[in-house]
Amino acid sequence: MRYAIAIAALLCAAQAWAGDVTVSGAWTRATAPGQEGATMQFSITSKKEAQLVAISSPVAGTVEMHSMTHDNGVMKMHAIESLPLPAGKAVDLGASGNHVMLLNLKKPLKAGEKVPFTVTVQFADKRKATVKAKAEVKPLTTGHDEHEHHH
Repeated sequence: MRYAIAIAALLCAAQAWAGDVTVSGAWTRATAPGQEGATMQFSITSKKEAQLVAISSPVAGTVEMHSMTHDNGVMKMHAIESLPLPAGKAVDLGASGNHVMLLNLKKPLKAGEKVPFTVTVQFADKRKATVKAKAEVKPLTTGHDEHEHHH
């Protein structure tokens, strides 16, 4: 019985879901003293066509979704209000150019901690669902086998 509970706890740590929406692989980097922002990456999948309309976290004053675009050879980042979630298709916030920014951090993020966050999804019928998840805080330094994509 203890093993079943431990396995269930591990699965919940790696993945969070609420009915039609699944959030997985959430992580962020530890921050340096005085650093006021950090990126957070995760994948989100909705069984039904929907829009990701909000993200919040108690560790940040503001959480924004951003998109990266090329404009005359220059990469530009801008905040977006929502992100389409095609039915049954995982949307990766991170490597795809779309990402999440934790802004006005209330304290430094330390490696090994978990950052709680909540995503809000709105379906085509205007019904909303929220999913609570946690992002693993990885060390500030990046190893050879794992790297961040900066576009």
